[in-house]
Amino acid sequence: MSPLSNRVKEEDLVAGDHVYSWRDFFFYAHHGIYVGDGVVINFTAPPGKLTASIDDHFASGSIPGVSSLSSTRGGKTCPNPRCGKKPGVGVVVSCLNCFQDKGSLYCYKYGVSKIAFQCHIRGGTCTTAKSDPASVVIHRANYLFEKGGFGNYNLIKNNCEDFALYCKTGLLTIDDKGRSGQIADLARVKMLPKKMKAKFFSNTQESGKKCRRKHGVGRYAADIGVRRDVRKVPVEDLHNFRRLENDIQDNDNSTQDDENDLQDDDNSTQDDENDLQDDDENDL
Repeated sequence: MSPLSNRVKEEDLVAGDHVYSWRDFFFYAHHGIYVGDGVVINFTAPPGKLTASIDDHFASGSIPGVSSLSSTRGGKTCPNPRCGKKPGVGVVVSCLNCFQDKGSLYCYKYGVSKIAFQCHIRGGTCTTAKSDPASVVIHRANYLFEKGGFGNYNLIKNNCEDFALYCKTGLLTIDDKGRSGQIADLARVKMLPKKMKAKFFSNTQESGKKCRRKHGVGRYAADIGVRRDVRKVPVEDLHNFRRLENDIQDNDNSTQDDENDLQDDDNSTQDDENDLQDDDENDL
């Protein structure tokens, strides 16, 4: 693996590795778990049915290759018999060629130091969180492929990187916030003022280097290795955890509705009091 880019050769891959390949001129990467025999288990969205669009959140144009990976490449059917199998909801098996989609292959780093994490220019390439043993990682990926699925694909809250991170660590957030490093990265860049964005992408200005260092420090707080809103969830309990998570979200929404109703009642009571006050004044 290259120490600077995370790039890796196919022959150096080990089963259980978290791999990714950049899409659309390095704007977005697709992630998955290499399980050996030249195949990757990954999480995709149904074509044309993204529940959250990158157009709406980060960019003015669409990003090819984000929505799904197919078992065809260049219009030809992939010769790998396992490629394209989809028994799980959104969880598929792809051969390395189809997974890369004509791009290069990179290996996600786990257990990096705080300084090393902040020095990475791009999010979605490493984490301070420790990986579980390869056998556990492969079991999670295979289980989700064969039985469970990984819920509904959502570009912001539940995407391919979230899937790979879960397979590697077993960590899930206890709310509806995603764990994807690249989405956190893009969100922070989007919020920068225009002048700061120009500095951020500058390779020559010293202010650009300072801006990127500050960005790295802020991005560190969103990393699953340091966040406190995560929980270790066995893959066999993932469905129940997600259902409980949805129930909690529904209860929160219900509580908010009740609070709104109370506020409406208070406003109505205040209106009645004002009407009485007006009547008293008219009688006088």
